[in-house]
Amino acid sequence: MNSSPVDEIKNRLDIVEVVQDYVKLKKAGKDYKALCPFHKEKNPSFFVSPSKQIWHCFSCNFGGDMFSFVMKIEGVEFADALRILARKAGVVLKREDPKLKSQRNILYQICQEATEFFQKQLEKNKAVLDYLRNRGLRPATIKEFKIGYASENWDGLLRHLIEIGYKPKDIELAGLIISKSQIPNFKQIPNSKIQIQKYYDRFRSRIMFPIFDLSGQVVGFSGRVFGKEQSGGKYINTPETLIYNKSKIIYGLDKAKLDIRKKNQAIVVEGQFDLVMAHQAGSKNAIATSGSALTSDHLRVLKRYAENLIFAFDADTGGESATKRAIAPAQQLEFNIKIALLPSEEKDPAEIIKKNPKKWSEILEKAKPIMEFYFENTFSKYPKTLSVDNKREIAKELLFLIKNIANTIEQAHWLQVLASKLKVEERALTGALRKIKAREAGEEIFTTPAVVQKSRIKELEEHLLGLVLRFPKHVSHLMENFKENLLTTPELKKVFHNLKLEKKTLTEEEKYLTNYLLFKAEHCPIEEKESLEEINCCIKELKLDKIKKELSGISLDIKEAESEKNKTKLKNLTQKFSKLAQELSKLQ
Repeated sequence: MNSSPVDEIKNRLDIVEVVQDYVKLKKAGKDYKALCPFHKEKNPSFFVSPSKQIWHCFSCNFGGDMFSFVMKIEGVEFADALRILARKAGVVLKREDPKLKSQRNILYQICQEATEFFQKQLEKNKAVLDYLRNRGLRPATIKEFKIGYASENWDGLLRHLIEIGYKPKDIELAGLIISKSQIPNFKQIPNSKIQIQKYYDRFRSRIMFPIFDLSGQVVGFSGRVFGKEQSGGKYINTPETLIYNKSKIIYGLDKAKLDIRKKNQAIVVEGQFDLVMAHQAGSKNAIATSGSALTSDHLRVLKRYAENLIFAFDADTGGESATKRAIAPAQQLEFNIKIALLPSEEKDPAEIIKKNPKKWSEILEKAKPIMEFYFENTFSKYPKTLSVDNKREIAKELLFLIKNIANTIEQAHWLQVLASKLKVEERALTGALRKIKAREAGEEIFTTPAVVQKSRIKELEEHLLGLVLRFPKHVSHLMENFKENLLTTPELKKVFHNLKLEKKTLTEEEKYLTNYLLFKAEHCPIEEKESLEEINCCIKELKLDKIKKELSGISLDIKEAESEKNKTKLKNLTQKFSKLAQELSKLQ
C-alpha cells in the first residue's frame, strides 16, 4: 500500500530541520528550545521535540506538527504547507491531488512562468544586459536573483501565459495584468491584439526583480523603469495578492536567512539593486525594504533570525526618512540597532560597492549604535554653547527617540546622558518623557481575574494529566482520588478516559494531545520521588476550585431564595452550602 504524501514527507523530514529554517534553536536536553516566533518574550518557552516530532510554546499555548508550524508561520493553508514541505523533502506531488487545486497554487505557477518569461526576454535584449553589467552586476548574480526584463509590448506576458493554458482572471489575480476597465479613457494601441482583449500587462519596459517568499517561491515582482519613462514611477510592484503580502515579505530574506542566523545580524538596505550588489560583495546577510519602511510584521519575522540590525539606507532625504520610520518599531522589539553612515558623495550602497567593495565593508564595520548616531546628529545642528531654546528643541527631538527604547535600563542610561549634555536635572527630563508617553498612550487591554483563573485551572489540569502520563504507576491513584467531571474541557476528559481504559490505539488528535501533555511534564523540574506529592497537590487544588465555584453559585441562589421568601428552597440550599463548606474545610 502506497503511503500518503504527508507520511512520505514526515518520513523524510525531521521537525527540527523544518523549524530551524525559521527559528534559532538551542539544544535543551533531548529537545530544542527557542524564543517563540509567535509572540514577544524574553525567556524561551518554545520547545521542539525530535522524538515526538511536535513543537509547542508553553507561553502562548500554540503547538502541533511540522505542517501546523509551516501553516502558522507562513500564514498559509494546508495545501500550501504541503507544497512547501514537499519541495523541501523532495517529494513529488501528483498534480491531480485535490489538495493542490488551491487558488494559491495556480498563482505560484503563474509567477514562476512569468519569471522564466522575463528571464528569456532579458537574454534577448543586449541594451538591458549592458545596463545591468554597467551597474556592476555579474552574470552569475543576475542568474541567482532571476532578474529579467518586461518588453514594451502591451500584452507579451499575457499572450504567453494564455498560450500555455492560464486564464486571464487568474493572471489578473497574480497581479501581472490590469483590466482596461480600471483605466479611464484608455486608448487602444494600434496593431495590437489588446484591442480584442480586456487586459494589458502591468509591467512594460521594466527590469524585473522577482520577489520570493521564505521558501524560495516567486510571489510577486518589482519592476524598475528602463528606457523611456513610464507611468507609475521609477519602480512599480505587484499589488497585494493571495500569495503576496507586502507587510510580511522581505526582499532577499529567502537567500539571507541562514547567514543572518549564523551572524546574528541583518543588514537592511533600501532597494533591489542595493540588495543584489551587497550579496555580490559578500554581505550575504543583507535584506531590502523594497522602497518602504520595515513594518512591525517584517521586524517580527527578522526577530526569528537575529537580534542585531544594521541600517544602510541611501544618504538622501528619503533614505533618512525611511530609516527613522523603521527604527522606532525595531527599538520597541528590542533589536540592537546600528546605522551605517554612507558618504554623501555616493548616493547608495550599490554605487559604493560598484566603485570599491572594500569601502563597503569598512562602512559596515564602523556602523554606529543608533542612539549615538541620533545624539551626534541632533547636537551637530546647534552651537556648542546652547541657549534655553536650543536645549528645549534638542530635548524635544531626543526624548521622542528615547521614548521608543523598550529596555528600561537602556532608556534610563540615555536620559542620564541627555541630562548631562544639556546640563539640566534628570528628573526634569523624566517628567517630560512621562508627559510624551501619556499623550501618545492608547487603550490598554486588561486581563480579567476570571480569565486568569480559567487559565490557571487549565494549566493545573494539564499538569496533573501530564505527570500521570510521565509516571504511569500513579494512574490507579488518580482514578481512586479524582473524578472525570472535575476536568473543564472535553479534550482533557478524553485523555482521562483513555487512561482509565488503558487505551492503546489513539486517534491522531488524541495522540498529539497525549504527546503534548507528556512533553510539557518532561520539562517540569519534578523528580519521580516528588511526583505523587505533586499529583496530590494538583488534585487538591482542582477539588478546592470546584467546591469554591459551587459555593459561589449556591450563595447567589440563597440570595434569590431569600428575596422570593421561599423557605423550602432556602433550607435545602443552606444545607447544601453547609455540606460543601465542611468539605472545603477538610481539604484546606
